[in-house]
Formats: sequence, C-alpha cells, structure tokens
Amino acid sequence: MNIKQLKYVCSIVDLGSFSAAAAHEGVSVQAVSKAMGELEGKLGAPLFERGSAGVRPTAFGRAFCDRARRVLAEWGGLERFVSDGPSGPDGARPFVMGFCAPEFRGVGRFCALIAAVSERVLGREVRVEVVPCEEGLPLLRAGALDAAITVGPVEGEGIVCGRLGTMSSAVLLGVGHPLAGCEVVTLEELSAYPVFRPTDYAHYSEFVVDAYREHGLQSEVYEAPTGEADPEFFSVRNGFTFIVAGGLGWSSAESVMRPLAKGDALAIPICLSTPRGAGVDYVAFRRALASMSLFS
Repeated sequence: MNIKQLKYVCSIVDLGSFSAAAAHEGVSVQAVSKAMGELEGKLGAPLFERGSAGVRPTAFGRAFCDRARRVLAEWGGLERFVSDGPSGPDGARPFVMGFCAPEFRGVGRFCALIAAVSERVLGREVRVEVVPCEEGLPLLRAGALDAAITVGPVEGEGIVCGRLGTMSSAVLLGVGHPLAGCEVVTLEELSAYPVFRPTDYAHYSEFVVDAYREHGLQSEVYEAPTGEADPEFFSVRNGFTFIVAGGLGWSSAESVMRPLAKGDALAIPICLSTPRGAGVDYVAFRRALASMSLFS
C-alpha cells in the first residue's frame, strides 16, 4: 500500500471513473487500473463495483476512502510543513488558516479579506485556504494549518475552539424554481420542496440544515455526498440548499440566491479553532473581523 494508491482511490470515488481519476492524477488509465488491482489483491476485498456507466465504491471501498483521506491529510500536512520551511532569519513562516467549506462564488474574496484582517491582528503574513470540512481537524493536528474557520465548533483533543460571531444565511434555488422570482422566501414556502443535506459536510449539515429543521422547516430531506447529488434534485424536483455568507454572492446562470424572511433567517455560528497553546487572541480576532461586516 502506498500514497499514490490512496490518492487514486479518493479520486475514483470523487470522480466516478478510472479514466477521470487518471486524468486528474496525470497518469494513464492502465496505471490506475493496475494500482487498484494490486491494492484490492493485497486487501482481499473489492473497493469498487465496475459497470458500463462507471464505477461505484463498495461499502468497504467507501470506508477505506474515508480513512485514506485522513492519511492523505496528514501526509499533505507533513509535505507542506517541510516545503514552507522558515521564511526568514527569525524562523517565521506564514500563518496558514483553513476556511472549512465547499468552494463557492466569492470564496476568493472572502479568503483575501480574512487574510488581510488576520495579518493586522497577528503582525505576520497570513495565508487563507479553502479546505474540505472533514479535513480541518486532521490538518490542524498535522501542523498543516495553524487555525481553521468552521461553521459551528470543532471538538477534539488538543484543540481550542472559540466563537468569532455569526454569519447570515440564505437559500440557493435553481433559476426555474417556483420561488426563484420571490424577493424573500419563508420556511413555510420552502417546506413544500426538498432540502439538500450533504453527507460529506457534517458541520454544515448539523449547524445549518438541522438547525433550520428545528426552527420549523418541514421539507423532505435529500442526503448525498456533495459531488454525487442527483442533478435532477434541483432542476426537476425543485430542491434547494441553504448557504452561509450569502452577502458574498452565489447566484449564477443556473441558480439564484434568495434571503429568508425576517424571523425565519438564522444566524449561523462561525468558529475559529487552533491547536492548544497556539496563543491566538480570539478577542482581537472577533473585533477585527467585525470590521468586515461579514460577521456579527
């Protein structure tokens, strides 16, 4: 078993085929197929079900992939720690902060703003990167991240978590959705349509989707990994999803963002986590970030 095999497994699960995984990893399909055959032979169990429409991970394959991601996060942290190295004679290096969220329109602007404000607080260079939610804690522990911004708190041994404030939330609808023409939408109106609950973004699902269900949303829940959601969920079933940091702009040619009516909208908790002993001044961060008008 080696790192390349673990990378191939994760790419196949994410992209749904050996050929797409090979293109993503910059190798031949034969190389990926050979690596998977050798790995499955060593493991003594199939990782994937092969079919004409592509491949799907077996139950064992999905569990293996989950563990492989954690190993890759640790490995990536070690590689980055070595590659960053000291950036000056005093041994200083950039303060690396992870924004644990899926990619979205405006995320680059968000990261740049966070970096600029954080540099004033810390008095050193800050780099803010988008990282998958499930990788935040492993990356903190591996030393690849000095801090992580998350929806809701992160709990783990050796981790200190403080609340930065809250951010506004809204909904994302397909352009053909019956509510797309509304200036604002209510939970009562949304309850007639299914809501997307991604299984690979636990913090978002718990502190956003589940929070709205407790707040009165009666929608049918559709669960799937983000990259594997049925496209017809939005275009045919008129499904919707909640979004955080709506003020940054999410609308596109396929979707529109709509705010929730006053009284229905929830303020979503945003937290900052660091390894214990990092010495980050949360009060200073809260005051600085409040000036951005993104947090309240």
